[in-house]
Amino acid sequence: MNKRSLALAGALTVLPQMVLAAETGQCVDVSVPKQAIEARNGKWIELTPEQWEFLRGIYAMNPLTPPGLPYGDKAALAKVDGNSGGLIFFIDGDKACTPMPVPDTLLSMMDDVATAKINHEGSGL
Repeated sequence: MNKRSLALAGALTVLPQMVLAAETGQCVDVSVPKQAIEARNGKWIELTPEQWEFLRGIYAMNPLTPPGLPYGDKAALAKVDGNSGGLIFFIDGDKACTPMPVPDTLLSMMDDVATAKINHEGSGL
């Protein structure tokens, strides 16, 4: 298994209620994953509206997520020490929904979105 799969497996075993929620399409109280992350000295980071919009597109295009857009109108990033990636939760009111693992390369892109840093790669057309 690659590092991303191991990180996802570790994160999801920490959050068994989120696994059930993901499989059934339901959401859980946001305090469940937030407390689980904080209990492991992790960080719960609320994302900007721009990051949320960016991640909605990533979610919709990701073949590992259900079809369509994720629930909610906000998102939060859960990070745990020792893991370079994280887990995104889409927030719908007081519910955490549709968890999505994010590798460290995507976290870097999210930082660019938050700071409005434009990074064009390649020579264009």
